[in-house]
Amino acid sequence: MLWLAQLVLFAVVFVLSFMSGRVIDEWLSITINAVAGVLIAFFWLLPSIRYATTFVDITSTRIIYRGGLFARVRRELSWSQVTGIEYSRTKGIVILAGEEPPLILTRMPRAKALAEELRATLAK
Repeated sequence: MLWLAQLVLFAVVFVLSFMSGRVIDEWLSITINAVAGVLIAFFWLLPSIRYATTFVDITSTRIIYRGGLFARVRRELSWSQVTGIEYSRTKGIVILAGEEPPLILTRMPRAKALAEELRATLAK
């Protein structure tokens, strides 16, 4: 999903470059630059920071999820706690952990193949 952030960044920079050679009123120039700044902040900067601060470590003994943009979230699941692994195109990888709420891994690369590997690891 980070490709969308890059596409928005490209489009905003393209529009700013296109408008830089034109003679327009000062208020319009300020408005265009402010809108560009807001678009870049919400559609490129925040997703990029969220992507850079989310980690999933899968070891032979446990699954560790660390992430969060403003609040750090850390969740550990031992393989003995895992009762099932499901894959959905809309949700991503859902790791069921008995009594605890499920761990949902979204926006993972090659999520379907990863879910199959996790199921194979769980079956061992």
